[in-house]
Amino acid sequence: MKPTPSPIATWRPQSKHMLFLLIASMMLVVLIRDRILLDSQHPVWKHYEPFKWWLLPHGITAALTLLLGPLQFSSRLRRRHLNWHRLSGRLYVAGVAMGVPLGIVIETIKYRIGMVPLRTLIGAIGFGSIFVVTTGTGFVLARRGRIAEHQRWMTRSFSVAMVFVEVRCADSIQWLGRLMDVPSNFLETHHISDIWLYIAISLTAAELVLRYGKAKRPRFAAVVTA
Repeated sequence: MKPTPSPIATWRPQSKHMLFLLIASMMLVVLIRDRILLDSQHPVWKHYEPFKWWLLPHGITAALTLLLGPLQFSSRLRRRHLNWHRLSGRLYVAGVAMGVPLGIVIETIKYRIGMVPLRTLIGAIGFGSIFVVTTGTGFVLARRGRIAEHQRWMTRSFSVAMVFVEVRCADSIQWLGRLMDVPSNFLETHHISDIWLYIAISLTAAELVLRYGKAKRPRFAAVVTA
């Protein structure tokens, strides 16, 4: 009796691939938008002049966080290169630990010289605090070996990191900016920074992703068992 040939595995796009494509597209928009920062003669540098030396390390750490974040969710990379996964995870945490305080310093300088209102500074402090708490919780859980919980909290952490990208996409894409103007203007007229809106959207999206993934696992397990 001839052995039954095993079925050939075929690659099919999944929902997470579409999500990563969306994230990559948003990051591309931000890169195109911020390419003017490479030109030291551009007029925008007059806006950055009061805090330009704080902006450079903040930009580097923020970029490190955004670039390393998606790699943390690659199960294939995690299985094949566990040491690299751990190293990139530590670099991600270090980027958050350094980038958040620098961002708050920049917003404090902007508030003191009258560039932004107090609600913006409060929003930046709230954003940074949530970012640090979600990232720190995920890191501590990983150190304790509670990997499933670690993954959930790192999902929340990266969703907060995406606020940086979402705000710039809304500024760069006209139809998206007009869509966000309605709730943003409502918050601003009530002396609340609109960054809270983007934080709420990101964390809600993260919870939906976590809930959807949790609902899909039993079905996937049943298919594998069969």
